[in-house]
Amino acid sequence: MVLFAALSVIFAVPVSAQHASPSGKPVGSMLALGDYGVDEIAYLVIPATPPTVGIVLVPDSFGLDDFTKAEANRLASLGYIVLALDIYNGHLTTDPGDRANMAANLDTATVMKTLNAGFRFFHESQTCHVDHVVAMGWGAGAGFVFEAARDNKSLDGAITFYGPVLTEPGDIKKFAVPLCAVYPDNDPATTRENVVAFQHMMKGAGNDFEAWFIAAGHGWSDPQSANYNPAEDREAWKVTLPFLVRIGAEPVKPKDASIIDKAASSLDKAKNSIESIFK
Repeated sequence: MVLFAALSVIFAVPVSAQHASPSGKPVGSMLALGDYGVDEIAYLVIPATPPTVGIVLVPDSFGLDDFTKAEANRLASLGYIVLALDIYNGHLTTDPGDRANMAANLDTATVMKTLNAGFRFFHESQTCHVDHVVAMGWGAGAGFVFEAARDNKSLDGAITFYGPVLTEPGDIKKFAVPLCAVYPDNDPATTRENVVAFQHMMKGAGNDFEAWFIAAGHGWSDPQSANYNPAEDREAWKVTLPFLVRIGAEPVKPKDASIIDKAASSLDKAKNSIESIFK
């Protein structure tokens, strides 16, 4: 698998102290988003070190479950401040029929308003303000992240896991922010051929877009899924982590070799750290 090649340097901004478990790993807490225009709640995790990027997580149709919270904790252990949204009004399920109904009954305008509240939180909060905000989502949640990447200029980047693919050139315009999309290589609903064609059309429209394939089926990252594949989950993180490092950094000037060396060193450390969060 080819990894994202961008090099970057990490810069920190102030944020309040984290909550930590006895093991020293970040532990989150529930937060009401009423001050940001919605009635929904979210799961907030603050890292031990001052972060440069805030990540808004949008869950798949299982709801704001233990998996989503664990992913938030995982990202916080890497130094990101994370807000995982509840877009299902507290409902959780593992039943396929219930999952389909939950996803089908979502109101797009309401969910996008909740996403905007999450973005506002990181831009407006006095204690959790960051300079860069990235949206990340899985499955059903990835569709809403995709829409935010199209139009929301308050974002700095977006990441989708097994998200949508556009097949008609007329549907593709200039996206507001860079998008990193990770797709299953074994998914009859989202074929490699369609993804490759989509990437060509996105590039042709002038978008900062990269599509990556993971050698697994839809749902590879979630232990509740029949297609859960921990080995390929690691590979997916190795793709997305450099994207996060890039978003949280100032541009590297190619003519300055010392800056490039420093950026490469920072990125290598970030890649190495991804292994520790699976132990």
